[in-house]
Amino acid sequence: MTNSSVSDLARSADKSTHFDLVIIGAGMAGLSLVHLLRPSIAEGLKVALIERFELPALIDKTPTQSSGRPLEQPPSFDGRATALSFGTQQIFQQLGIWPSLTSAACGIKNIQVSDQGRFGQTHIKHTDANVDALGYIIRNRALGQGLMADLPSGVKIFAPESVEKIAIGSLAASLTASVNSSLNSTDHNSGAELTLASGDVISAELVVMADGGRSDLAKQLGIQQQRQSYNTHALVTSVRIDRSHEHWAYERFTEAGPIALLPLADNEFAVVWTLDNDVIEEYLAASEEELISRLQQAFGYRAGRIIAMGERASYPLALVKAQEQVRPHLVLLGNAAHSLHPVAGQGFNLALRDAAALAENISQAFAESKAIGQWSVVQSYYQQQKTDQRNTVLGSDLLPRLFSQKNMALRCSRDMGLIGLALSPAARKLFTRQAMGLGQPAAKIVNNPQGQTL
Repeated sequence: MTNSSVSDLARSADKSTHFDLVIIGAGMAGLSLVHLLRPSIAEGLKVALIERFELPALIDKTPTQSSGRPLEQPPSFDGRATALSFGTQQIFQQLGIWPSLTSAACGIKNIQVSDQGRFGQTHIKHTDANVDALGYIIRNRALGQGLMADLPSGVKIFAPESVEKIAIGSLAASLTASVNSSLNSTDHNSGAELTLASGDVISAELVVMADGGRSDLAKQLGIQQQRQSYNTHALVTSVRIDRSHEHWAYERFTEAGPIALLPLADNEFAVVWTLDNDVIEEYLAASEEELISRLQQAFGYRAGRIIAMGERASYPLALVKAQEQVRPHLVLLGNAAHSLHPVAGQGFNLALRDAAALAENISQAFAESKAIGQWSVVQSYYQQQKTDQRNTVLGSDLLPRLFSQKNMALRCSRDMGLIGLALSPAARKLFTRQAMGLGQPAAKIVNNPQGQTL
């Protein structure tokens, strides 16, 4: 979709200030939810999308300048890379998005998991699961372009725009563990009211906060976060090696934490390198030659010799969970609900499964002429996803903690576990299905050109 056609789409959308659904945040989770709701939007579901950054594919401005200043893009769509599980690829295929992403995505055919300085290791191969690829790696910028293309018509775009204040009906604000049927009110006054930075005020039956883990909006509503720091940072970069990676991905556990090498171009890897807090600044300041030497020493030569390194960045690692994900007329989605350790690459994949389940519940309620923000709808969504969330969060938290332990008995036990996984086809198949995002019942995906469901 061209810039002008999408701008026309935004301008021609319903001018009403009341919406059935307002999505705050046009990142990966927020845009995915829009695509998942395409059939309901076509049937009249009124949706608004609010993004504080300008979206080049959604506005009629040049990609480099806007309003006389450098164009800021959503941080979700920077130069970093994201791991897409097989299950995520299947959802995107059903949505009709995958063809626009294929050329930018690199398939993971095989994965090697190893323990630095120890004998434990295992290999997971795509042939074990009878698939072409276990998952895919794609740069966030390419993923963002794919998600911003061909958005459903009728969606009202507010960008650049931000929400200064949000108020939910009094019943939602005082929600306790004991709720009653009065929460099912369809009165707009019991919904949400949002005051925008521009001064406009809009209302909604349901608000989905998909604006990341650092939003002040949840705090305005008294929703607290549980944060458990790993006392480490992730150094993210890319490297070129002296031979083709042949679609292998590597997870190398060290005493400081895991190092992941994820295939991109033919001889290029995305790197996620876990480092202690007290050394991260030193590593960021090191010369390219010095940093390549340190990475080569920590990782070894199993993937080849590193010949060049790209730009580097870092962010602190922590397990962050919102104490509440749902209230009447409110759902937290993506990093606003849970932010995971990147070791298993499950953060966005879990967020997409959440979005698919939420879209299923919204679509069903809308089709039955029910208020989509009522407690029964949002609670049904959460009940549907809580087991998947619990298992995924537990696995993503357990791995870095287990492999950072220096206890000799524990190190021997985990090495035996890796060897056992390598020797047991049944255990390896179960592990592979979880890594592929197939370890839980899939939400019904109705938003696809073939009319099929997952």
